[in-house]
Amino acid sequence: MQNFNLDRQSLGKQSIKYLAELLVVVFGVYLGFKANNYASQVNQQAYVDTTIKEMYHSLEQDIKDAELNKSGHESGLNAVKYFVKMVQSKSVNLDSFDYNFHYLSRNFVSVQNTSPFETIREKGYNVITNDSLRRNMIKLYDFQYEILEKIEEKYQPSQLYANESNHINEILDGSLSYNDNLKLEKIIIPLNISKEEKIV
Repeated sequence: MQNFNLDRQSLGKQSIKYLAELLVVVFGVYLGFKANNYASQVNQQAYVDTTIKEMYHSLEQDIKDAELNKSGHESGLNAVKYFVKMVQSKSVNLDSFDYNFHYLSRNFVSVQNTSPFETIREKGYNVITNDSLRRNMIKLYDFQYEILEKIEEKYQPSQLYANESNHINEILDGSLSYNDNLKLEKIIIPLNISKEEKIV
């Protein structure tokens, strides 16, 4: 009977010992999981912060590019006015012909650095905890950049030279007189253009 009680006591002690060890292991695994989760969140937050800083830097460059684009569009409008004067048989400044022809003949290209946005988009916009920032990013990247690209590159009526280059070159071909050094000496006016083609 005494042996049986001793066995029960030692079995109870061993069970408590194993249970304590099991609890320590489970708690250790839980702490490890929590520490790993916390480290992952810290790393992800650091990655998001770095990406957002890169985004702000890209936006600064995009603003400069947009200002250059605006200036290019204004020069393009002035170039159209220059050539409208020629169509109307008015004299134009010969020295500014090349400059204006350059702006008449350029196609528009939309340039933005969207890689930081794509990085955030891949991770999921929910990594941005600031609601206002998240909404503005989605608006800028998924809407405004897309609209700008469509207007600048894909809207065919704005691609004047791509649409009309052959016609413009035919009209100007017989009207430009160059010297031996390939410097423009004279524009023969009126241009060889029919009344139907003269829409101004």
